[in-house]
Amino acid sequence: MDAKKKRLSLVAILILFLVIAGQANADSQWDITLSVPYYAGLRSSTGDVGEFAEFLFLVPDVQWHYYWGSEKIHFGPGIRLWTLVLQSAIYPVFSVESNLGNFVLNASVGGGLFGFFGLYNQFAAEWLFLPDFSVAYRLGKRKIFSLGTGAMIIIAPDAVQFESLGFVGTVFARWTL
Repeated sequence: MDAKKKRLSLVAILILFLVIAGQANADSQWDITLSVPYYAGLRSSTGDVGEFAEFLFLVPDVQWHYYWGSEKIHFGPGIRLWTLVLQSAIYPVFSVESNLGNFVLNASVGGGLFGFFGLYNQFAAEWLFLPDFSVAYRLGKRKIFSLGTGAMIIIAPDAVQFESLGFVGTVFARWTL
């Protein structure tokens, strides 16, 4: 992706977030998630060549979304922050979420622009995207806590030359406010 396209993408995303920030109201949603990656790998024509994680560790993330639509299915842009304490990344996302009783199905794609801070500080416009699919079950009377599982796919054709798509499987606990 050439420099002009990166700048245009950056300007478009910044304008989008300025519009969203001005309209934040009851349709906004915060998700605080503690994920445990349990499987990472690559898919190829010969099958799954991934491995189970040798060490399980928590990866906290916070997401803010501005949703349009009904309670059953809604969609919209947002911001996602991943942190590993010493290093964090923030990037834009677009999500579609469906509430089916106590079950919540979510599909999102994020990336393109990244802010890294911690031991390594940089702002980057990269051709790197992170589609994420999950299913969760809401618990409790207020239904703000859920447990679930999901998978994140890594699409990075300019940064990493995967022969196939990289992915990470996770289990998580999430609080939705």
